[in-house]
Amino acid sequence: MPADALRRFLQQDYGIAPGALYVGRIEDRAVDDPRPIAMFTPPDEDEGFGWVLTGDTELADATGHNERDLAIVLARTFGVRALVDDGSIHPDRWLLVSTDGSSGRVTTDEDAAADGDLRIVNALEPITGEPQLAVVPPPEWARDW
Repeated sequence: MPADALRRFLQQDYGIAPGALYVGRIEDRAVDDPRPIAMFTPPDEDEGFGWVLTGDTELADATGHNERDLAIVLARTFGVRALVDDGSIHPDRWLLVSTDGSSGRVTTDEDAAADGDLRIVNALEPITGEPQLAVVPPPEWARDW
């Protein structure tokens, strides 16, 4: 998902002018920059999950969507998959949003994640748009959702 395509989409669908959106590396953004942020991290050559988009509260306010809902809109619009923090205390659990907007919790490889690489191991529940993912429900004691 190129930055320019995201800028055009946000302008057309949410009225956010391209110049009003900071797209770049987080460390290059001025501390007092008031613009909504969309930070892209390109994939490494062997990375398992592609691009990372990090938005902040200003982006949520500008679009009117929380992180999950914006991920669904972007996944459907751009035909991409998205991983969203599932809100649990487990660092290896995420919410996977499929290209069709369906979603469900998944686990990622903890060892690969330590190196900044998000690789999906399995789904914790069936996901309509991801029938190829093996579903391995968590044990009863770990079901905090």
